Amino acid sequence: MLRGRDLVREVLDDDASFRLLCSLAAAAQARNGRENRRIAALVPQGRRGLAPAMARYGELQERHARLLAGLLADCGLEPAEVPPEADHAALLERRGNCPAHVRMRCGQPLSERDVLAHLAHGYAASSRAAAWLARLAGQASVRPGTGEAVREVLRAEREYLAWCREGMLGFARAGHVAAVELVLRENALAEARAHRDAALAVLARTGHLLGWSMARSVVLEGGVQARYAYERLAGRHRAVRLDPLPALPALPALPALPALTEPEPGPEAEPGTGDAATASPGA
Repeated sequence: MLRGRDLVREVLDDDASFRLLCSLAAAAQARNGRENRRIAALVPQGRRGLAPAMARYGELQERHARLLAGLLADCGLEPAEVPPEADHAALLERRGNCPAHVRMRCGQPLSERDVLAHLAHGYAASSRAAAWLARLAGQASVRPGTGEAVREVLRAEREYLAWCREGMLGFARAGHVAAVELVLRENALAEARAHRDAALAVLARTGHLLGWSMARSVVLEGGVQARYAYERLAGRHRAVRLDPLPALPALPALPALPALTEPEPGPEAEPGTGDAATASPGA
């Protein structure tokens, strides 16, 4: 049975499965980009220093969605319909503790607690994306242009991951360490569930496209479930600590993003106001 690198190569070699994978990635980038830009406009005054870079990352994510769509066009392929059950970004939004998305759709200003939750939401999602893209980067040269696209998206995910971490450290330095750890834990666990469900849906669709045997599908699905169990019991707890990010191999230089502004401390709540945002952002 093919595993690891051979499995990835099999999926990328086939037009139908490559079309599905690329369409899923493009849809996630487009969705995340739109929402980052819209949420940036609603950031409260005390955290406005985060807004320019948040909007810039949103623009970059939308650019990557167009880049991925262009890969399909270069291969003579049309975008595939994204199955709702395989849409990781949508699943995480519904299951993650990120009220910023709800307020965004209503056009309501965000509290500082909402901003913290959005940073944790992005940190959990980008941790997974960066790890997956790093594994894919060395195997994506089977199609022209794919390796370069993967490396560009990977670099941006790493930068976004680091930026989310720095934003949460700003909250931690302001005395909200427990709140940061709580919201990180909630979003890490929600992301693990979303990843499991999306991965099972993608495996089912890919297995149908590639004609996998029932035995092979069962083994691969068992691997996804085992990974989820590991993350629940032992693995994902590592994502809830703001340890320094590991050193990563250098990638080709890309146009630099604007300098990130250190978040300013938000105004202190008046005693008795019950303002959860400043009293404890993640409570």
